[in-house]
Amino acid sequence: MIQIDDDSIVTLTDDNGVDVDFLLLDVVEYQGEDYMVLLPMEDEDGDEEDNVLILKVERTEEGEMYSGIEDESVIDAVFELFCAELEADEDEEESAE
Repeated sequence: MIQIDDDSIVTLTDDNGVDVDFLLLDVVEYQGEDYMVLLPMEDEDGDEEDNVLILKVERTEEGEMYSGIEDESVIDAVFELFCAELEADEDEEESAE
């Protein structure tokens, strides 16, 4: 089960200047780069979304920046790693019970 705390909420501003809240599910490392896996808290109609957003984390002297990913193979690979880690965590929780 995912526990939500203030550190798990990421607010991003869209192209129209509207702030959108996301639940940070995980940060996945792929080929030496970090990628955030985010779940939208609500869509524009107030309904929960089912799709995750994956953004590349870029660290600069000014701080962290997040960028979209155009390469579908990278998106797929990061999502597969996220799913594998999630499954491993669930298996670990089940074996601890």
